[in-house]
Amino acid sequence: MMLFENFKQGLNLGGFLSQYELIAGSGSREALHRHFETFITEEDIRQIAAWGFDHVRIPMDGYLFYDKEKKCLKEKPLEYLDRCIGWCAEQGMNAIIDLHNIEGHVYGQMDSPTPLMADAALRDNFCSFWSEMAEHFKGYNKTKLMFELFNEIADSTGYLWNKLYKKAIQEIRKADTGRWVLVGSNYVNSVGYLDRLDLLEDPYVFYNFHYYEPNVFTHQRAHFSEEFRTWDRPLAYPGDMADYLVFLEEHEEFRKEHPLMTHDTTCNDKKLMQAFLAEADKFMKYSGCELYCGEFGVIDSAPAEEAVKWIRDFISACDNMKIGHAMWNYKCLDFELVDRNNKVIRPEILEVLKELNQG
Repeated sequence: MMLFENFKQGLNLGGFLSQYELIAGSGSREALHRHFETFITEEDIRQIAAWGFDHVRIPMDGYLFYDKEKKCLKEKPLEYLDRCIGWCAEQGMNAIIDLHNIEGHVYGQMDSPTPLMADAALRDNFCSFWSEMAEHFKGYNKTKLMFELFNEIADSTGYLWNKLYKKAIQEIRKADTGRWVLVGSNYVNSVGYLDRLDLLEDPYVFYNFHYYEPNVFTHQRAHFSEEFRTWDRPLAYPGDMADYLVFLEEHEEFRKEHPLMTHDTTCNDKKLMQAFLAEADKFMKYSGCELYCGEFGVIDSAPAEEAVKWIRDFISACDNMKIGHAMWNYKCLDFELVDRNNKVIRPEILEVLKELNQG
């Protein structure tokens, strides 16, 4: 299990080179520069390593990194990325470069093809981005740095993503034949869509999913969600979801966002988690491919004691299945361990993570 051995217990650095506008604001160039210089520092990476994590996942925005006119990567963002990866190497940690967003992507759009899927120029930009990244990092240790082609793809056709990801890997392989690459499942990396992926005969291509099931628990009372501003109730773990299922039946606009939820999924508990993760187990068993979970977590508006139980069960399940994983998120963005000033604000969750990292 070479993937699991190198990328077992990770933490996301969301808000650093992606979603930075939510933290730095859309203000001056000086404000953005200050954000990139101070949000993640060498001390942050040293702290994460001391907690026992063996890797970080670094989300990045194509808007920030890729110059679509010159068809090349921008120098300054690359400096921030290179510096962070260098700090990881000094602390003995590995890193995943995750393309979190790029022009043409529309999060969760499954009723019609997104521009990224349908527009040839945007698809070319996507492939060019990864070609440039492969060239830039081709001399870097192949087991220490992994590419994640896209964060949470949405492909209403069911086949365009398969075509696009294979083309991107062809471009990467021109510069780097051995770089490890992660390919995510459709429908925002749903574990239930792993069986829709075309598989490549490439020993250095691995597949991944994200896990926030059920969203009514992991995203409860999320201020950024119309659904959970409407369904404004707490949910325990284990907890009864019968009322929520009735709510979904009455709100078709939200119902379509939850393909794994059925009339049988009335209880949010370990049994339900195991049932959903059986799709991951089946994928590994029959494909012979290793899996990775790039994101999981529980929002800070959930009761801490309930979040701890869910996170413990999920990590234990992944470890038993030999699936590496990275929790969302280290700093800020509603799922954080520490605040903007590096103060630990969810100590209960941090303690269980440190305990499991030692296991």
